[in-house]
Amino acid sequence: MTIELSDVVREYRVGGQRVRALDGVNLHIDGGNFVSVVGPSGAGKSTFLHLLGALDSPDSGSIKFGGREIANLGDDEQSEFRRHKVGFIFQFFNLLPTMSAWENVAVPKLVDGQPLKKAKPDALRLLGLVGLADRAEHRPSELSGGQMQRVAVARALMMDPPLILADEPTGNLDSKTGTAIMELLADVAHERGTSRAVVMVTHNLEAAAATDRVITLQDGKIESDEYSSARS
Repeated sequence: MTIELSDVVREYRVGGQRVRALDGVNLHIDGGNFVSVVGPSGAGKSTFLHLLGALDSPDSGSIKFGGREIANLGDDEQSEFRRHKVGFIFQFFNLLPTMSAWENVAVPKLVDGQPLKKAKPDALRLLGLVGLADRAEHRPSELSGGQMQRVAVARALMMDPPLILADEPTGNLDSKTGTAIMELLADVAHERGTSRAVVMVTHNLEAAAATDRVITLQDGKIESDEYSSARS
């Protein structure tokens, strides 16, 4: 699995002006890597994440996912791509409060038309993978922040997507819990037998330093792209 961005431009109108959130970005991301994207507010990080997840389309340029052009997918094609190719992890977890942990994990299967009960074995397996086998029947209100984020990681893996996108996944956690989530995301990226990429947007430079690769955005352009020795 590879992601290739070529001369990607995304502009927005702010007031009477056109602002380039991404300005001619060229990038190549391989599976099996944990990549962080950093930069100041307004640098283009969220736009970058939205384009990778087919939540938005560029004004020009190419985005290829495993050789397939995804820059100009129609609405239905975007939805299909997101359901089967991308898992999303958010800062505030986005769990459904009336559902148990395993039901929250199974939601992607439900959206894809599969009954919850049929998805339960896979949901329980994934909760075991993230260390929450004993919390399967608990609702979000009965879980800690770190536990809720682990449920969110399990949910992101439910469709076995080749790409995980994480938006400030440690931003609402204490440092110890955040470190544990970072270790879990690294395990997800480096899992044997997969070619999965994890791309994380963060303001936390310490967290970014623990990833395989740190991409810094500034004014919509790539300011630096550095590989680290974080991966043993």
